[in-house]
Amino acid sequence: MNTHHLLFLLPIALALYACGKIESKTAAAETPSYLPNAPAETEQVLRKEFPGAIPGHEFSDSLIHYLQRNYGIAPDKILLGASTCVDDIIYTKNFHFHPEIKGPFHLGGLAGLPFTGVSGLEAFAHHIPDSGTLVLLVEPHIGYSQKKGWGFVLRHEQPEASSCCGALMGTLGKLQAGTLKAEISEDDYQGGKIAELALRYKDQILNAESPIIELTRITSLSAEKQISAHVLDVSLEHAKYIVIITGVIINTDFSFTDYQYMDHVQIYDVRKKSFVQDLRNPQRHATAF
Repeated sequence: MNTHHLLFLLPIALALYACGKIESKTAAAETPSYLPNAPAETEQVLRKEFPGAIPGHEFSDSLIHYLQRNYGIAPDKILLGASTCVDDIIYTKNFHFHPEIKGPFHLGGLAGLPFTGVSGLEAFAHHIPDSGTLVLLVEPHIGYSQKKGWGFVLRHEQPEASSCCGALMGTLGKLQAGTLKAEISEDDYQGGKIAELALRYKDQILNAESPIIELTRITSLSAEKQISAHVLDVSLEHAKYIVIITGVIINTDFSFTDYQYMDHVQIYDVRKKSFVQDLRNPQRHATAF
């Protein structure tokens, strides 16, 4: 082949190569990157304490289909608000399954308590798409390690399981040692508020079969109470529905998916000014999710 032919074919070859790379990347991007479920024996342990807990991607799919089927809520009209812990493991393994959903807007701090308060809810409500839906996930988290059990999780490229939720485990350790103090200060405001909560329920936590599970449940109920007390007081002129999901995120070792446990689901119709659904333990209802 002479030089003229080579010069003619080279741009075509480069163009085809580039197109091939783009198509390959597109195909890869469209492939769901779900982590595998935890082993069956681990799932059994999780569901003993948190009945009906399901893998994170199944939760996302079920929620979207349920809201669309029953209320006509399109995914791209949803703005997600997350009152979850700031732990990096949560955002490494969750909230990536449906990019059409906007957010999350972070409402939580340590342990998932809604430390952004009324100001955070007000800012969140102003970002809602027109005639859109606010979906609020109110969820502390707890780890389960195959080797060390509840309150621990094996993180990526670490040799041993570490505490999870670290804030709650640290608080619990001091509570058990009798050294916990509710000292509210600018230097450690969030830690002080978590300590205050734990001390309020000290006997209930320490007498529980699993103190860390009990503290996690208490934190979940406290977070829900704080959100529910104020969410209807903010400006909702753009919103059509408010969906409040209270539960627990269960983190598993890094190579497996995380799990979602739902304890309470409330759906508020802004125009009717009433709750159109209020379910405790929604997994037990055949028509829910």
